[in-house]
Amino acid sequence: MQGKATVKGHPLHPLFVTFPIGCFVAAVVADLISIWAGPVFWAPMSTWLILFGVIGGLLAAFFGFIDYMSAPMTVRAKSIAAWHMTLNIAMIVIFGWACAIRFLDHTSVGGYALTGLGIVILLVSGWLGAEVAHNHLVGSTEQDARLGREAADNTALAPQERAQRERQMVR
Repeated sequence: MQGKATVKGHPLHPLFVTFPIGCFVAAVVADLISIWAGPVFWAPMSTWLILFGVIGGLLAAFFGFIDYMSAPMTVRAKSIAAWHMTLNIAMIVIFGWACAIRFLDHTSVGGYALTGLGIVILLVSGWLGAEVAHNHLVGSTEQDARLGREAADNTALAPQERAQRERQMVR
């Protein structure tokens, strides 16, 4: 269930999303510090972190789009992946807008608000991305999907078996 954006069997999209996520979260932390400690250093730092996050997000989106187009997925997984992609596009636009505003005024209330909105969208989109990867096993090799792993409940089930068991428990 892997797409074509891989190196030696390892998907690239999950690797590249860590950088923009880290930048965006660090930008919010820098914003909070700038509110209490003063904006001289922390507000511009947040603006630069947002810029680096947008650039990294565009790179991650490139590999994510390749996976979206090439990975075999169920209809449900494809639907979730489409929402994940749509929210990520909105998030990059919002952070880009916040960055543009904040380069004019690092302490702009509108820039802070857009950054907060971007983080909320990031949380929802990240949840959907994890759903696609962990519950629908998109990005996993067939061999990975069959491997048993020790779970918190001390069962050694393959991810596909665990997902099937969870679906039965819900019913």
